[in-house]
Amino acid sequence: MKLLDCELKRGRSANGPGGGVNMTQKVDELIEDWVTSVPSVYVKLKQVLDDPESSFKDFARIINTDPALTARLLKIVNSPFYGYSEQIETVTHALNIIGTEQLSQLVLATTIKEQFGDVPRYLVNMDSFWRHSIACGVASRVLAKMMKEKSLDTYYVAGMLHDIGSLVIYKKVPQKAKAILARVKDNGENIFDVEREVLGMTHAAVGARLLRTWKLPTRLIEPVLFHHSPHLAKEFPLATALVYLADGVACQLKLGNSGEIHVPPFNPAILSSLGLREDFVREIQDTVKDQYYENLSVFL
Repeated sequence: MKLLDCELKRGRSANGPGGGVNMTQKVDELIEDWVTSVPSVYVKLKQVLDDPESSFKDFARIINTDPALTARLLKIVNSPFYGYSEQIETVTHALNIIGTEQLSQLVLATTIKEQFGDVPRYLVNMDSFWRHSIACGVASRVLAKMMKEKSLDTYYVAGMLHDIGSLVIYKKVPQKAKAILARVKDNGENIFDVEREVLGMTHAAVGARLLRTWKLPTRLIEPVLFHHSPHLAKEFPLATALVYLADGVACQLKLGNSGEIHVPPFNPAILSSLGLREDFVREIQDTVKDQYYENLSVFL
């Protein structure tokens, strides 16, 4: 993904211009412990997806080896969030309705939380972090449906993963993360700008690099990379813009918190390009809240 490489090369270490290591090296050092930590069940499903000789049975067999995951997925697809009129009782049935790719992304969304269970509690309330992530995922999906997009779960997962880079930063450099969060809270500074100054990188770049290392598709990576600057997206500008807006919606509705307190107003140019009014949040807030609370019981 050339855009990710370009974005990483823009950053320099906090030692100052001209004297630092480029962001690519710094980010790679930061994520090295997570290179192989993508949930193993997702890796197996991805291998099946990439195999033209595979079938629904192969896909279902992998999921069915994990009873807890099977139960959770069936609970998700039978929830009001999806609104199917018929009861879905097996993984194979779910595959026939949702498809392998979308179900594999749901697997990722439901298992990713387990990879970051030891983030220091004094930095972030993890329950609140995941609540914000779920809210962003839900809002992304609601907005995508408004835009009559397909593959709505892709938007959900992109929204849910948008701040995953923050968890890496919290875990790997907790003292610097503490300083960043203090400035955000006490001085009202933008977390993105403070990260660049203190770390020479941003949580968006860290998250995107991690997802690329995990071999996730560009349609998930680009919204994560540019969720603070959607105008830079090239391959998936709509998905990126919707995740950007969904992040703001989650913050405005105060559904969880990932560490960012002061969120700037929506970019009018982005709203205009999507045909949305400045008060669009009021139009979707009830739907977002309803679906958000439906999802909490499944994902948390």
